[in-house]
Amino acid sequence: MPKIVDREAYRNELITKAVDIFSEHGLNGLGMRGIAEALGVSKSALYHYFSSKEELFTACTEFVLEPHSLYGVDSTSALPEDKKQATVQLIKTLDSRFKGEMTVLLDYVKNRDSQDIANDKLLKMADSKFLAELKKIVGKENANQAYALLLGGLMTRLLNGNQTKIEEIASWILQLSEGDAS
Repeated sequence: MPKIVDREAYRNELITKAVDIFSEHGLNGLGMRGIAEALGVSKSALYHYFSSKEELFTACTEFVLEPHSLYGVDSTSALPEDKKQATVQLIKTLDSRFKGEMTVLLDYVKNRDSQDIANDKLLKMADSKFLAELKKIVGKENANQAYALLLGGLMTRLLNGNQTKIEEIASWILQLSEGDAS
């Protein structure tokens, strides 16, 4: 009897595992052969699901930017609704993968000029997804400032060995929404 494969589930499994591979090796650290080896599949099997490394990277980017992934919850679970809980959960999830994502980001923008970066569809998508989540927490008028506090806080944690507490970063962001009420 032939093996029945849920192609979409298997594709999503490859994407989920590839996120960690890109985080560890950067965008340019491995070619499709190396990625396939790290995934434990043949190169031809990987090409069956993704025609190029760029297509796989795009799928990984889309995956990590989905709201459930941003908050680190299963796709069948509810997203946090309380602003404080949502902010802390968002920061905790991003913090858990921040070093790897910065490695990938720097590799992605390396040797590209500012105009090319400004027009990049994946970077625009990332900005819009982060801003959409932050608008829910602090409102549209404060989302850009919250985004800067989020990234700056995560970078500060990275550079000071996690001395800056996640709750402190959350308080910086949440103060923006409190300012609206006055």
